[in-house]
Amino acid sequence: MKSTFILLCFLLFLSSVSGIDLSKFNTAYWYDPAAPLTVKSRVVQRSDNHNVFLSLRCNLSDTINMRLLLQTNYFDDTDRLLQAYEIDTLEGMADQILLKLTFKEVSEQLLVLEFELAGTYYYYPINLKRGRLNHPQFYPLQINGIPLISSFLTSSSLKFNRDYAQDTLYFFQYKADFQPADPPTGIAQSAVSRLLMDSVFISTQEVSLLQNHFYFIQSDTLSLEGLTLFMGPKHYPDMKLMDELISPLTYFTSRSELDEIRNSKDPRIAFENFWLNIHISPEAAGAAIRSYYRAVKKANELFTSYKEGWKTDRGMVYIIFGNPDRVFRDNKKEFWLYGDIRFEYKIISNLFAPKMYVLLRDKGYEKIWIKKITDLRSAL
Repeated sequence: MKSTFILLCFLLFLSSVSGIDLSKFNTAYWYDPAAPLTVKSRVVQRSDNHNVFLSLRCNLSDTINMRLLLQTNYFDDTDRLLQAYEIDTLEGMADQILLKLTFKEVSEQLLVLEFELAGTYYYYPINLKRGRLNHPQFYPLQINGIPLISSFLTSSSLKFNRDYAQDTLYFFQYKADFQPADPPTGIAQSAVSRLLMDSVFISTQEVSLLQNHFYFIQSDTLSLEGLTLFMGPKHYPDMKLMDELISPLTYFTSRSELDEIRNSKDPRIAFENFWLNIHISPEAAGAAIRSYYRAVKKANELFTSYKEGWKTDRGMVYIIFGNPDRVFRDNKKEFWLYGDIRFEYKIISNLFAPKMYVLLRDKGYEKIWIKKITDLRSAL
């Protein structure tokens, strides 16, 4: 049953406020599956209200202090405490809770969630605008009626919550036929190089979606505001089909090796032989396979937008290098550091992705990249 409250039993809302320059904080926990607290969100613009859906995963028996702060940008040294709001609990499980936060429209661009857990602070900024645009006034629902927070789904049937049940939504369907990210030493391919629209349809009811497609959904086709969702197979973000398993090998195989596996009479045997040939034992090969595809799955969970997460620039680096040691973000860039190695992403926006992270490629990465690939293939 839905319940409304201001104070959650596991959250203590503090009244004091101070400025936070978010660009100075190491936020590597955003991408760490072992982090004690993870946050996912979806923002909906409703008339003069903001609705922010929050999925929190943590140990609910822990005492967690939280503040809701409003800032203009990442560099602000002053902020404003959000004090007038409502919180609804939509769903609760052993280690996860889904909340709906509602508050009046504000002028600030960022809602910053500040958590304090066992003396450590965690910051999760949420953009209240899509660049200069508002977020959509509608949002997707899972089969059980709970809001979908993720950017992807695996159930072919989908409903939407909108201002009025009879409001029409416009669906633009695209085949998700994107190439994997280019190496850090190369030139980035165009984000829309293989973008072909399959069909357009409208609906006021439940819709059925096709696997391996992405959808741009609008309530007003004269605006640029909309929602992007990727429709994956039932097992997504896992990779289980042979074609799915072979494709991510592109990041640490040569073109000839990859072609040999794909063009083999029995790709499954060729796939297994590839791993067996670069490891000293079947056990080592099995461990390497599990490790590699755990990283692929996590990249899909973290970075899926209009294409699979493993195909994105951040997904590629995450799969090869793992969790960043340090992460710093400002209004236009994000930096990942692995010891002395630094990857820089430029944050841009397009119609389908309000935030797209484009790796700044450089030939200087060549030795670093080759060494890391060699280490992976040597199981180091």
